Amino acid sequence: MSVRALLAATIFVATAQPAVAEWPACGRVDSLPAATWKEPAVTTGWVGAKLEKARNLFAAQPSAAVMVVHRGKLIASWGDVSARYTAQSVRKGLLSSLIGQLVGDGRLRIDATLAQMGIDDISPPLTAAERQATLRDLLMSRSGIFHSALYEVGGWKQLRAELAKEETAAGKDLYPPGAFWIYNNWDFNALGTIVEQAAGEQIGPLFKRRIASPIGMEDFRAQDVAYTTADQMAEKRFGNVSSHRAYVFDISTRDLARYGLLYMNCGRWGSKQVIPESWVRESLSGRDTREGRPPNSQDTGFGDYGYLWQIDRPGSRRFPTLRTREPFYLATGNRGHVLAVFPYLDLVIAHQVATVGGVSDAAQQKRALEGSPEVSDDQVAALFAAIIAAHPDASRAFEP
Repeated sequence: MSVRALLAATIFVATAQPAVAEWPACGRVDSLPAATWKEPAVTTGWVGAKLEKARNLFAAQPSAAVMVVHRGKLIASWGDVSARYTAQSVRKGLLSSLIGQLVGDGRLRIDATLAQMGIDDISPPLTAAERQATLRDLLMSRSGIFHSALYEVGGWKQLRAELAKEETAAGKDLYPPGAFWIYNNWDFNALGTIVEQAAGEQIGPLFKRRIASPIGMEDFRAQDVAYTTADQMAEKRFGNVSSHRAYVFDISTRDLARYGLLYMNCGRWGSKQVIPESWVRESLSGRDTREGRPPNSQDTGFGDYGYLWQIDRPGSRRFPTLRTREPFYLATGNRGHVLAVFPYLDLVIAHQVATVGGVSDAAQQKRALEGSPEVSDDQVAALFAAIIAAHPDASRAFEP
């Protein structure tokens, strides 16, 4: 059966599905870290023996670093949490805050179309129909644009290429914006272009000035955002062509934990509202990534998807083996980079593997030839479950 036949029901049902019910996306924050995190001598209410079991699990797998933060206080710090790792697709959750700020400033509109924002591409250019996709469509990875994208390999690239071929053969756009979810690096990369165009500034300096500095990130530098471009050897090898650069963050685990705490605190840091609270809540409402797909199509494996954030909830799981009682949200990157926020437990967990070297040709070639540490989803879920088992409210943490 063709891809089009499998997804044909999408266009009919996508607008018929009810929005995901609002849930408490923010948690309790009793304190914020000072210039540096300080691990307390006593972790009140936490079960030390169970936390030690989680630490042993961490040590037995190729994880590089973990930070555990409860109500703003550091509970555990394992590995080198100050080292900057190439966080892969966690980049999307980091970009979401900048878009929220620009929307709050009135420099971007959530329902503005690509045509209105002057966004196009090359080889080939976008069609008129594709340029009707909105900023919201891109944030939710629902643009319906199957153009080649940079920094993209694997199954999602292949599926998008198949959809593009069907549209070329038909001589028209078959899948309108918003119809269905597909993991789409074109959307994610174009959002970087949109941010830089609206801000008049590159992502690295912008993130440093508007996010990292206000919340006191210890390690992030403006130069820690690097780009891939179509003329790089790696992109040519994979046949990727686009005018929209892929932006990638190098970031430390302790800085990721601060970012997660910022979101759990509804975008507020001390007396400053760094990200509009309305944006934090709206960006985490989410839609089921299976929405609009026929019953026999493959599960996306991404749970719900908000504005560049994934949401794991009962009935729509990102980590099926974790089985938390209430929703939590997360940003994930290839090989085991995960920033997870559990609002109902007032908990932030940041986990990274030692992906190093950024996105230069040399670094990508080195990783391709020599490999890179990898922690599987099941290993991440087991580690998180072990950490949560030590939590003061562990008895209400998981589904019965």
